[in-house]
Amino acid sequence: MQLPRIAAAVVAVALAMTGCSVPGDEESATKDSLNFVTVIAANTTDPHLVQAAFTLNSGAVETLVALDPRTSTLKPSLATKWDSKDGQNWTFTIRDGVKFHNGKTLTAEEVRKNIERARKVNPGVAKLLPIASMSTQGQTLRIRTTERHPGLPSDFVHFNTAIIDTAAGVKVPVGTGPFKIDSFDIRGETKLSRFDQYWGGRPKLAHVTMTANDDANARLLALQSGEADLIYRPSTESLDALKKDSKFTVESVPGTRVYHLIHNHAGPNARLWKNLEFRRGIDALMDRDSITRTVMSGQGVATDNPFPGKREISPAPGPTRQKGTAAALAHFSAAGLSVSGGKVTDSGKPISMTIVTYVARPELPQMAQVLENAASRVGISFKIVTADNIDEYLTQNRSRWDVATYSVNTITRGDGSYFVNGSLAPGGAQNHGSLDDPAVNSLIASYNTAVGEKPRAEIARRIAATVRDNYYNAYLVSPNETAAYDSSVTVWITPPNEFEYPMITKDLARA
Repeated sequence: MQLPRIAAAVVAVALAMTGCSVPGDEESATKDSLNFVTVIAANTTDPHLVQAAFTLNSGAVETLVALDPRTSTLKPSLATKWDSKDGQNWTFTIRDGVKFHNGKTLTAEEVRKNIERARKVNPGVAKLLPIASMSTQGQTLRIRTTERHPGLPSDFVHFNTAIIDTAAGVKVPVGTGPFKIDSFDIRGETKLSRFDQYWGGRPKLAHVTMTANDDANARLLALQSGEADLIYRPSTESLDALKKDSKFTVESVPGTRVYHLIHNHAGPNARLWKNLEFRRGIDALMDRDSITRTVMSGQGVATDNPFPGKREISPAPGPTRQKGTAAALAHFSAAGLSVSGGKVTDSGKPISMTIVTYVARPELPQMAQVLENAASRVGISFKIVTADNIDEYLTQNRSRWDVATYSVNTITRGDGSYFVNGSLAPGGAQNHGSLDDPAVNSLIASYNTAVGEKPRAEIARRIAATVRDNYYNAYLVSPNETAAYDSSVTVWITPPNEFEYPMITKDLARA
């Protein structure tokens, strides 16, 4: 009876001495696992509070409503259907047979608890979801909003409305997605493993490791060294070299965000920014075509409005804008400033301003430099400040900056609703420049209560045209979204943005 044990021991020793392993084990482990490096790390493990979509795009948690990455149109997720006859009283049908990662069954009541909790802990969600009451019966969730709110289904795409088992806590969120979270370190790695009971079908990968690094060069090195199998948003200047390397695949798709300059209408030089001709002068210094060609390496589309392209919410083209030093000086003169010898002054004093930028999107510091260089030619000096956390800096230092380079998803949920309310309405989370225009506010109020896709699209076009024609901010370019990955990675879909789409899907695999 001892012989098999001895034989096993001899084999084990031999394997250890020779460094051998069972044939195929390492290959199988490689094919079943994937290391993914994204850009923005989570600031908390709480899905209802996290400031980046880290938990959502990991595939660990899901929302009631999702977006088709090909069309950016709404599609069912944890809710199979929804309906409202008046835009105020809503009925959502919750999907049957969905299990949380701990085996608990998803019910409409658990969804109600999630919505209630998200609104309680996150003021932004409370504003996003103006709910007066909720009730449940079986798998039916009924919601009444405080007033007509036709955009409610699209609001449930937002990553802070993700559904988790609220009783399990948020240190390691328990969701319903194709992958469950084994460990979650916001300063390091997040480990995910396959959830075999996923309602959408068995995931192909067994393990995923997610990390985040806002340094594009670091992400690139991780891919080239083999530490990462897939990276999100490589720098634009690295794309050509990656495309020439047969080991990697590079994807570039039209995005749903816009790079722009936020003007601080309540900052240290608010008097200047409230002057339309001054805003036109600054705008003339930014050559959009040149920025798209050089800074963006052609990976984007120049724009002068927040809804570029030929979408239903895109405004009709406006008049051709003058650009260049001479045009800028003409606008500054029309603004009542002194122009002499090709330089502009304010009551005989040089104009000095501060522009804030951040490195998570490497093109934005370059755009700050474009403005600094162009402004210096007309006598305006810009001090560039680089912030670690751009939103935090702009919020806490409103009286210390004049312009900020910024990137924001404008065509959110396909209809721009989140951008309109978050970036243009007074008190919006991304309205860092304190824009408060009665005409825009009135249009936003109409937009938020309009019922029907066509009426809402018409108002969205008017909002975009009003903001564009008044130069409230300088919209510059709509960048492509990019990803690069090892040639063994299959069924990866580069999303139009990182906030509304799960990147780690059940179909993602390794060949």
